[in-house]
Amino acid sequence: MPGKDVDLVVIGAGLSGCALVAALNNRGWRGTIQLLEAGRGPGGRCATRRRRDDLLWRLDHGSPVLSFHAEPCGELRRLMTSLEQRGVVRVDLDPVVGLDHHGEVVAPPDHPLLRGPRWRGIPTMASVAETLLRNGGDAVDTCFGERIQGLSRVDESWVFPGGLRSARLVLSGTLLAHPRSLAMLGWSDVPLREAVPAGHDSVLDEALDWIAGLNASIRWNLMLEFPAVDPAPLPRQIWLTPRAQEQSGVERLVLQRQQQGHLGLVMHGLDDGALITPESQPQLLNVQEQRLLTVLPDLLKPWPTLQRQLSSVHSLGVMRWGAAQPLEAGLPNALQWCRQTQVGFCGDWIEGPGFGMAEGALQSGLDLAELIAA
Repeated sequence: MPGKDVDLVVIGAGLSGCALVAALNNRGWRGTIQLLEAGRGPGGRCATRRRRDDLLWRLDHGSPVLSFHAEPCGELRRLMTSLEQRGVVRVDLDPVVGLDHHGEVVAPPDHPLLRGPRWRGIPTMASVAETLLRNGGDAVDTCFGERIQGLSRVDESWVFPGGLRSARLVLSGTLLAHPRSLAMLGWSDVPLREAVPAGHDSVLDEALDWIAGLNASIRWNLMLEFPAVDPAPLPRQIWLTPRAQEQSGVERLVLQRQQQGHLGLVMHGLDDGALITPESQPQLLNVQEQRLLTVLPDLLKPWPTLQRQLSSVHSLGVMRWGAAQPLEAGLPNALQWCRQTQVGFCGDWIEGPGFGMAEGALQSGLDLAELIAA
């Protein structure tokens, strides 16, 4: 991590963090920005898996589309129009089917991610975050593969290992602000609470109380490579009905055709409630991989072409995705930016109507940019 002074540190290069830096640049805010991301590149849950042994392989292993509950308007509509005109997104018209507990293809279930308009990133979902990040201008510096283990505030500055100091801090996720981090990362206290004691910033106190009330949603996403498959049409998404989800522990299957006729498939596995700690996670990844591979043959019965190739399928491992579920009311705008301690929040957890909505991620980034620029 670079040792330097900047005007703003943004932790997390998902949709909301990248939308924030782009919106700040559009508003004429000219402060220096350091973006820190634990992953290998921008995207967050819109990240794309690449492979060193196959440079043409691209698999969207998190969110396969940008989902909205309604047609965007205002600044968000202008942002989506700009991305469309630049060829970074297109309206998602790819086929979506449902799968019931009998293994029969049915109409897709009524789910928030399927009710409203959807866009797909071109050529991949990560392209959206990458484009937004480039729109942030030359003042944005990035550091990938950097997992923040704690927060500290000294002399009204946010201080990070390696000598990085910043006047302002934005968290685009809840991990450093939510009590669930205590078990998952082995910390003794919520990092943001440890950095700013209670009573120092009443707005931050209220925001942390609100964040503590959020529930976490976890997915164990298994990535698979099928050999060359028949070019016959296949659905892009296979959503299990609620009873089928309960029976299999799987939310949906997402298919993505690759070069040379290969096929990538992502199983979005549901969490079983096992405690996730730094010590337990490696074993849990193995357990979830085997569990998902076990139920896959039954889920592919309606597609015998795929089912026949299961013996040749190559597993690319499991990615654990964890995120807070937004409350129906959303985080009050007055709590999104805490001026006294110069800390802000953005992400799809800020506002509803459900987990994984690109609408909430992008809008929260735009809203926070307005507050900071002001």
